[in-house]
Amino acid sequence: MSESTGFFVADNKIPLKESYVAIPSQNGLSYSAQKLIEFYIPPNIDAFKPKNSYLQFDLEISQDSNASTTRLQLDELIGGQVLLDTIRIHSGDKSELLEEIRHYPVHVATKYSYHSNPTLRDLRALNEGAGIWTPDARGTRGSSKSMLANHKFSPYYEALTDSDDPTNASFTNSKYHKCKLKLPLHTGLFQNDKVVPVGLMNGLFVTILTSENKRVFRQLDSVSYSRRLPLNPLFHSLDGSTGSPATWQNGSDSNKIFIKHDNNNYKVENFPLVVGEEVGIAKLTSRTENTLSAAAIIKTIETSGTGANKYVKVTFNASVTNNGVDITSTGNFSLFSKSVLRTTSYSPSYEISNAELVLNKIDMGDQARAEAQRDMREGKMMVYDFLSTQVYNHSQLSGDRVANIGIPANHQRAKSIICVPTDASVYSTKDSITGEGTYEIHSNSHDSKLLSSQSGIAGISDRLTEYFFFYDGRNQPSLNVKTERIGAKDSIDAIPVLELDKALAQADMPALQMSRFQENFCIGRSMSLNKGVYDMRGKDFRLNVLYQDTTNAPTKDKLWCNFVYHIRRINIRADSIQVEV
Repeated sequence: MSESTGFFVADNKIPLKESYVAIPSQNGLSYSAQKLIEFYIPPNIDAFKPKNSYLQFDLEISQDSNASTTRLQLDELIGGQVLLDTIRIHSGDKSELLEEIRHYPVHVATKYSYHSNPTLRDLRALNEGAGIWTPDARGTRGSSKSMLANHKFSPYYEALTDSDDPTNASFTNSKYHKCKLKLPLHTGLFQNDKVVPVGLMNGLFVTILTSENKRVFRQLDSVSYSRRLPLNPLFHSLDGSTGSPATWQNGSDSNKIFIKHDNNNYKVENFPLVVGEEVGIAKLTSRTENTLSAAAIIKTIETSGTGANKYVKVTFNASVTNNGVDITSTGNFSLFSKSVLRTTSYSPSYEISNAELVLNKIDMGDQARAEAQRDMREGKMMVYDFLSTQVYNHSQLSGDRVANIGIPANHQRAKSIICVPTDASVYSTKDSITGEGTYEIHSNSHDSKLLSSQSGIAGISDRLTEYFFFYDGRNQPSLNVKTERIGAKDSIDAIPVLELDKALAQADMPALQMSRFQENFCIGRSMSLNKGVYDMRGKDFRLNVLYQDTTNAPTKDKLWCNFVYHIRRINIRADSIQVEV
């Protein structure tokens, strides 16, 4: 009878030592828009665990010297990831491009839109500077939840602390401060669960191109005219009287107004507008702006009254005349920021400094290192597989009601494809920030009108009615996938969401929520199931999209970002490195 060794047996296991090492950027101390950040990971790192490694840096936002005052932050969904435009990873001698991800914010926005839950959102807000819904910025008028209304606990600028101080200074660049961002890199190599053998690859070069200024900044939803107007502060009266609030009548002037308690605006800390900001007033139901005789620029913000009769009081630099309809307490008039809207040009900027690539270093030990080197000398090859993505672009004009989109992918181990039709319209920086003229996500009684804050990053359905893929000589799926309800912006179609769910699962970013199917519309196709792969080599692969709504035509030109998720293989020999895609 053989002796039992039990279930838990360590067989040929090597104890590993772990530590963290910070690799500083090697080509500068600070970086602005459209600059290259370069990191060299030397071979003496030996190996590192990619999923525990990350990019960290300091960030500071600046408004231009002639700009009006308002609060700015980075993208509410992906935070600091929006600062990275393209990531390239080369072998140490730069002989092989191991991985390149263009349109990186589009890729990350797709992942964060669907692979998301409360825990992940909290972590992204804490580490990456993403937005988050907070009770202090909650809406009480039925608007949808916003991740872009948290000004009270923002990492980018100072928060007000004294609710009764009417002498708070204008919100200028002095209010912005440096914040530390810690970003996981969403590339195949850095999201893999296998240790990266840097020592056998002659090191690694990581190159990051930073994003344009106009693509990264956002204004608060709670001060925007174009996004969730019911979430904004509402006019109460000219005198703060609870019993008989004074109306701001047509033709009369005033230098102060009082704000309703709606949307949690019962104290200064919760009030989203700032000193020095120009405000406009619009009626909620009609979205009609009241004409004022001059710019209404905030001089002070304070509270007035006691108990239930305590209101936020906003005083302007000078009296202005209301030249529109009477502004009443019962009329539901919202305040909104005009600081960016009224500028002819607006050029905020950002600065990245102290950039470091922090690696979870793994010490394989002398024995394992010697065995690997011996195997290499004997002509053996190490194979390293990881799930990566490559993007293929296609331009489509808004007038194209039928588009046949070729995807010239040639991957031998494809997993899935996710097609993101981004808005290709050219917007100025101020329009991108305010959402003026951008894609309309929906228009309803809850949000009034919700325009996109992620132009060029998020996908748009834009009245799409159906689609199908063509490969292997036939339509896939066999019946066209209907998207009429999604395209109409008032409901949901089950089949395209199911198809996207399967594609996301195969791309290793399983859908944990589907609530952003309108805000970031994507078309997905799983090339296999149960972790299988599909050989795309030599295949004529096409996506056909149809816009057949006879009443509503598409409104935006599109740049399709077609991400093909595939297994990429690195063959490592003693004298060479070869990549198979």
